[in-house]
Amino acid sequence: MEQAVAKLAAEAVDSILAAAMADPDAVRQFTNDISPPAEPVQDYLTEVDTRRALFDELRTICQHYDVRPNGTIFAVFMVAPVSEIRTFFDCFYAHDFAKREVLIGTMTYAPHAIRAYIPKGRSPDTPAYPPPHSVAVPSALLNETGIPAPSSSITRSGFADQVKGRDGHICVFSGMSDPQAAYIFPFAASEKKNFADLNNLLTKFWGSEKAMAWRRNFEAAGITQSAKNGISISHQIHFWFDNAKLALKPLRETPEGIVVQWHWLKRSVLKPNVYIRSDMDVLLQAGVTDQCWGHTLAHRKSGVRIQTGQTFVLQRHDHMPSWELLEMQWDLLRVAALCGAADVMDDYYDSGDPDERGYDATVFAKQDAIQAEYEKTKTKAEVVDRTKAEVVDRTKGKGLDCEDAADKYTRE
Repeated sequence: MEQAVAKLAAEAVDSILAAAMADPDAVRQFTNDISPPAEPVQDYLTEVDTRRALFDELRTICQHYDVRPNGTIFAVFMVAPVSEIRTFFDCFYAHDFAKREVLIGTMTYAPHAIRAYIPKGRSPDTPAYPPPHSVAVPSALLNETGIPAPSSSITRSGFADQVKGRDGHICVFSGMSDPQAAYIFPFAASEKKNFADLNNLLTKFWGSEKAMAWRRNFEAAGITQSAKNGISISHQIHFWFDNAKLALKPLRETPEGIVVQWHWLKRSVLKPNVYIRSDMDVLLQAGVTDQCWGHTLAHRKSGVRIQTGQTFVLQRHDHMPSWELLEMQWDLLRVAALCGAADVMDDYYDSGDPDERGYDATVFAKQDAIQAEYEKTKTKAEVVDRTKAEVVDRTKGKGLDCEDAADKYTRE
């Protein structure tokens, strides 16, 4: 083993020397770049046992009313505040209303709400963003008392210039020049129907107080069409951001600005409308039992990788990014990643047959493969544990260290 490690180390040194000979400036830039600071990272899913139990409760209710929970509502239960999920159940049990219709409505609008927030699942011919002209925003009828109604249309002109000018025309994460201005709150979500679905989802599962705080930001044209709703990022990072492959966790506000923590998200096994099966553990179905974050997909200007846990400061400015929009982005991008919302086209949602949307042979095949691998690993672990126990029994009373003997035997 030691010889193998030494050989690998020698090969790595040889590769570095060869790279330095071929392009000394690039190697110098790489070695001189100090990686961003990092802070401890939570598991991919927090309070996972509680969330699993709450979702199992939802599955039981849905089964009683002959309603199938889908991938989006699973993702919501894995991300939304546990206290608000419990409040959802309290309201459901306490009120005498058409409960089956409530469940069906929830399973219907939840995927469309996340679809609105991730307006990238489109046909290949559709541009990534709407053209730069006026776009309708939510009707004043959706506004709560005391919140000024937004104008009937808002303009996108000047948004990119404001954002990039504020950030010095540099990607705030990679340091690369010629960045793009990325929306934190997507422009397409401002459309009236999209807004209604999103507002329903936030109110029901994040609570009216948090939903209202977020609405005050994304309803206001002075925020959504200003630099407060944008970040300067490189073209490649912009693509990953738009496709829910990364999310930024706002940690705190300091005199220097807002500290955000980078997290790579996983590609999901699920799709937004796919039915959650009753014959398999829900975390196993989603492929998130390992609680690990996603793979690194981007790097800084020097070539140093951007990794989960690294922190960055969005510099203080009169128009620095909105804390509330960053909060919402952190939660909704994780929901989108868990349910696979960025991996489907717009026409995925348009099928008229609910069963056609809910049953997905590709998803189920992946889940079966995950289940088979899980059972294989589980069986192997059980064999190792059983063998170790047998070795301990055989070595008792023979003057041997039973545990050491068992460990050595099972390694061999």
